[in-house]
Amino acid sequence: MKRFLLILSLITLASALPGAAEEGVRLTIRLYNTRIYYLNDAEHPVQIEAVITNGSPRTYRFKVADNRVFNFDLQATTAKNLFLEHSQEFTTAKLLNQPLRYREISLEPGEKFGLVIDLPDYIDVREPGLYDMRVFFYPELNLDPGAVSLRSNSLAINIRPALDSPEARAALEEETGQPLKRQAIPPDEVVAYTLHARQKSQWEKFLLYLDLESLYLKKPERARSFTRMSEEERKATLKSFEMELRQQTVDRDILVIPSSFEIVQTKYTPFEAEVLVIEKFQYRDYTEVKRYTYKLLRSDSIWSITDYDIQNLGTE
Repeated sequence: MKRFLLILSLITLASALPGAAEEGVRLTIRLYNTRIYYLNDAEHPVQIEAVITNGSPRTYRFKVADNRVFNFDLQATTAKNLFLEHSQEFTTAKLLNQPLRYREISLEPGEKFGLVIDLPDYIDVREPGLYDMRVFFYPELNLDPGAVSLRSNSLAINIRPALDSPEARAALEEETGQPLKRQAIPPDEVVAYTLHARQKSQWEKFLLYLDLESLYLKKPERARSFTRMSEEERKATLKSFEMELRQQTVDRDILVIPSSFEIVQTKYTPFEAEVLVIEKFQYRDYTEVKRYTYKLLRSDSIWSITDYDIQNLGTE
């Protein structure tokens, strides 16, 4: 009976020790951002949110190092169950000869503690593909092969081939990594989207809702020559017109960047719309104010900017 009580006491003591494997304490992971990831995309690395949840009835204590490689390790396998190597950044960080600073954290029952870790800091992903990821958390720091760890759930991450040019990158939605695609949004939102894109010099977004053919035909001399062209010549002409817009050598009145704008009125039928916008242009000594009237047409639920008029309203 005494031996049984001694064993029970040791078990109870161990469960209360800082960093011990506590039943009810879980490590869960998920993608921090829901987006499409591309190989070697330094601007948008795969980020994993790791959350420690204390589901036990006792306080859970652990250490968090300034150098996170002593707290976390990642395990990544391919579809063929091959393990990926650690990144150079991970190996270098583990070998740095410097003081190991950390702070102690206490989680009461029901509390959570989360951190975001960047995949390239731990794993060297050299090929696109589908990978299975797991995270290991070391509550007493990963200082020797026998260190206690919490193991996370499995997380599947699909990494697409690298973007081979700045143009390919610009053709993606910044937030999701999805290819830019016209959406069935109201005409005033189309205009606002276009103006915001111009303010940020995001050409792919700026051009997304512009009807280039209608804008090209806005000038009578261009319209006359366009009608005499073959189909191939028209395609080449519109492609050239798009390049000239990007280079800001034509139709500069639609390319000038407003310092601010306000949509003041929207009028539309099922297939036609007009959006009135007060746009301000900040110069060194004054602010120019203009009223733009954007005209839009609707086709297959998508509104496109086909024309615009400008009225000068003076300066401020």
